[in-house]
Amino acid sequence: MGLPSLFVVFFLAAWMLAAVGAQARCADAARVGARLAARGEAQSTISAAVTRAAPRGATLRLHRDAGLLDVEVSAPVGAAGLGRLVPALVVTAHAITPVEPVACTTPDCAPPGPP
Repeated sequence: MGLPSLFVVFFLAAWMLAAVGAQARCADAARVGARLAARGEAQSTISAAVTRAAPRGATLRLHRDAGLLDVEVSAPVGAAGLGRLVPALVVTAHAITPVEPVACTTPDCAPPGPP
C-alpha cells in the first residue's frame, strides 16, 4: 500500500512542478512580447519571439489601450496520455508596459534647436 501511495504523491508533485515551470515560461514570454511591442516591432516579430520563449501550445493576446500594452500568454498544462489522472489546467501570465515614444529617424522630425 505504501509504494502505490508514494508513486501517486511523486506523480502529483512532478505535475505541479511542470505547472509552475509553464507559468514561469509564460511570464517570461509575456515580458519579451511586451518589450518588443512597446518598441513598435511588427506583430510577426513579437509572435515569433513569444513562441520561442513560451511553452508548447501557448497562445498570445496583445491589447493596446490608452498608451499601455497588455500582453497575455496562456498555455495548457497536462500530462500526455494521462488526462484522466490529472486535472486540465491553463496557466496565464500578463505583462503591461507603456508604449515607448517613436524614435526620430529623419532630420525633419528632430525638435527645433536654439536659434
